[in-house]
Amino acid sequence: MTRSVPHWRDLGDPRPKRAMDRYTPVAWPQGDCRPLDTTGAYLAPHLAAILATRRSRRDFVAPATKGDLSALFDLSARTQEARISDLGFDLEFRRHPASGAIHSIHCLVQERRGEEWNRYDAKRHELVTLRGSSDAAQAIRLAADEVVPTGNASLIAFIAEPGKTAAKYDCPESLIWRDAGVMLGYISIAAEALGLGFCPLGITGDPMIANTLDQQGRLRGVGLALLGRLHLG
Repeated sequence: MTRSVPHWRDLGDPRPKRAMDRYTPVAWPQGDCRPLDTTGAYLAPHLAAILATRRSRRDFVAPATKGDLSALFDLSARTQEARISDLGFDLEFRRHPASGAIHSIHCLVQERRGEEWNRYDAKRHELVTLRGSSDAAQAIRLAADEVVPTGNASLIAFIAEPGKTAAKYDCPESLIWRDAGVMLGYISIAAEALGLGFCPLGITGDPMIANTLDQQGRLRGVGLALLGRLHLG
């Protein structure tokens, strides 16, 4: 049985439909058109080059290495500054924004199939093994395999701790989902910059996260992604 989490509304686990529906997009009213200059690529050429090639990729020849993960999280998620707050935990300032500087999204990594989860500690910039979690990690990987074969890829799980955001905000769910999306987006760009393959998955990993990792009923799965090397060497 899934434990209830205060301040959380279950939105279900998205999966592709067996039979697709046809949909007609909204027809927006037309008005005056003001063309915009395409100067962004000249003003930020390095970023433009990365964004021009960014794609979700699924053909991995090897899992991410420790060096890959170190560079990835350094670019996208490492805590740069922490400040004491009255909420019972520090506010954190990282590469990516979060609601009220409350970073309630955790990253877990299963580097190779069959291994345990490792939690990314953004303050210390280190991976911390969750001992005894190999069965939990493998169960979630098998669920991911039903959507996209995970093969040689490392598996990343985005795990929300809703109580942190709820300490400051009423109705925090939409903030948590937006924070998860922002974090996923930053990691996808960092992966592209490093020449790594990255593929977000539709399923969230919930409720298996709550059932197998969280004995206190305070965590929810809000996303999964694959990460790996596209070339050997």
